[in-house]
Amino acid sequence: MNKRVLLIAILVVITTIGYAKKTSTTYYEYETECLGVAQDGSQTLIAWGAGRTRDDAKQQAMKNALNDVIFKGIRSGNELCNTKPLIFEANAREKYEDFFNFFFSENGDYKKFVTDDEGGRRLNRTKELSKREKKFGIVVMVYRPQLKEYLKSNGIIK
Repeated sequence: MNKRVLLIAILVVITTIGYAKKTSTTYYEYETECLGVAQDGSQTLIAWGAGRTRDDAKQQAMKNALNDVIFKGIRSGNELCNTKPLIFEANAREKYEDFFNFFFSENGDYKKFVTDDEGGRRLNRTKELSKREKKFGIVVMVYRPQLKEYLKSNGIIK
């Protein structure tokens, strides 16, 4: 009797495993990557942005690239990029919230320090987040030395 119950339990487990739905629950980290550094210190990066249109995603990617250079540093990709963030101060985003809210606003100064490289060429890496929103990888150029001087002149860094 016990052997029969054990045999039935094993068969149930085997058939359940065989019919289990196979899905991918992989999480992909959309991290800003360094492609290279120019002689003037500007960095060419791959940044990711999401939006309903390609232009919305491009603007978001440009903001994400600047945010990473300022607060996180660039740790992926080419080792030539400066991995250190421009601001080392903890909670600087919150401390200078008014400044950065204006800086990253639609009419903010962020556009002076980042451009899309060659007309914002899109990489082959595009991820559809939903029917209305996609995530694009955009090649951008961040003018790090000019950005550092701007932050110094506004009293954000010393």
